[in-house]
Amino acid sequence: MMPKSVHERTENLFSEVGEFGPYQLSVFVLVGIVAVIPGIVGYSYSFYGATPNFRCQIPGYENDTYEIHNDYHQSLVDKNIPLSADKSFKGIYDRCNVKSFQNKTNFTLGQCSQWVYSKQYFQSTLITEWNLVCQNLAKKNIFSTLYFVGTYGVILSGILSDKFGRKKATYGFIIANAVLNILLCVLISIDMDAEVQQSLFAALRLLTGIASNVYALAAVLAMEIVGTAKRVTAVNTIYYLFIGGEFIVLILAYFLRNFRIFYTCCTLFMCTFVFYFWIVPESPRWLMTQKKFKQAYIVFNKIAKSNKRQLEELNELDELKQECGPRSRSRTQVDHIDLNENLKKSDQILEKHLSFLDTIKLFFKSKKLLVRSLAILVNWLTNTLVYYGISFNTSELVGDPYLNFGLSVIVELAAILVTHVTLERFGRKAPYAINMALTGISLLSVMFIPTELGWLVTACALIGKFSISFTYNTIYIITGESHPTVIRNSVISVCQSFARLGAIIAPNIQYLVDFFYILIRI
Repeated sequence: MMPKSVHERTENLFSEVGEFGPYQLSVFVLVGIVAVIPGIVGYSYSFYGATPNFRCQIPGYENDTYEIHNDYHQSLVDKNIPLSADKSFKGIYDRCNVKSFQNKTNFTLGQCSQWVYSKQYFQSTLITEWNLVCQNLAKKNIFSTLYFVGTYGVILSGILSDKFGRKKATYGFIIANAVLNILLCVLISIDMDAEVQQSLFAALRLLTGIASNVYALAAVLAMEIVGTAKRVTAVNTIYYLFIGGEFIVLILAYFLRNFRIFYTCCTLFMCTFVFYFWIVPESPRWLMTQKKFKQAYIVFNKIAKSNKRQLEELNELDELKQECGPRSRSRTQVDHIDLNENLKKSDQILEKHLSFLDTIKLFFKSKKLLVRSLAILVNWLTNTLVYYGISFNTSELVGDPYLNFGLSVIVELAAILVTHVTLERFGRKAPYAINMALTGISLLSVMFIPTELGWLVTACALIGKFSISFTYNTIYIITGESHPTVIRNSVISVCQSFARLGAIIAPNIQYLVDFFYILIRI
């Protein structure tokens, strides 16, 4: 009888001990809480890096504010600030130019260097502190871009987790995230030369982007501690808690309008993960592929007990125990009877640990695999571009930014709930295709909506956010299910790395709002 592969043995073990039980649920929660890190780090910038309504400061009027004090103040604004040609709900006055009078009637327009900001929604932000508007606007988008460039560290996270284990890699990124965000809080809280401060901030944004690559690790760990039939449940559970990170950002931002206090509280919350993650178990699937049978047995045994299985009836678990027991085969014998030696050549490739280069080569192993891989990569890029393009553009919608962000988070949560039900019942392909089409239709509809119907633009954006959230979550599942355990994390990392191009482009599309409003609508 031909020996079973590691994959077959692992699936048999899950069938015996239970695919989803109380112990696995507790692991989901602990791992899922880690998934709030990229949610907090990424979305917090939507608030502490928000741009309130603003206009040029009236020359020579030191007490100028965005809010109008009286009729005299209004007359000074009308006299010195030209009307805006921008019809994107951002106020009636030009935001970057001021009149320079040569005499009582003749004037020229010139760029201003001082601005006043609305206090309606934000007491202060990084943008108002550093005046990152108009000719300085590029710096704001550089900070966003550098963060997403840093998320290319997902390649590193995938390689480290495949080589050293999911738990160790995740813990390392959690610690790095805590340290870097503490440094970021200190930096924005001290007085120093603005250019130096902004340069250091840019560097830390890059590094925090690298350190925030824990979502993919958490998603894989969640998938690998349950049976195959419960993978959708596992991934969705992690996504629910990622969305929880967005709610945390919203609540803190709403009650803490000072950006320094707001981000300090976000950082303190993220630091708590360092103190508990050590109790999370290693992925039993990874332990099996690495032939760490003793550690794998401990995890499977806990799952079996949690699910109230009769241990004496679990044959596969008993065999695993014999392999790691004190009177089991000698190390030489175990090495000699390699589980992979009778597998087909292609299976041998999949069962051994693959380097990043080997993973890339595997994508192009055959023509069929090549086409499938390219389709997956393009879909990752599209999902990431649209998802972040909508998510980080909520502040550009008409109305209260807190309400818009809250509605965006709610529709994202609804999308994942629908994903959970739909994918289990109708599979992956049809629901994915329908929601991708719905995303395109809702966003293309925006360019036909009159400017004065801002609420309708918001409605279309929310529909787009719902459907892209559905597909963004589904692409993780499709990619994970298309590849074996030993390379799953590396494959997802490769796809995420390619998709990061979309995330890098997204904030720069938003940059076009202030110059080519019609382009952002298209």
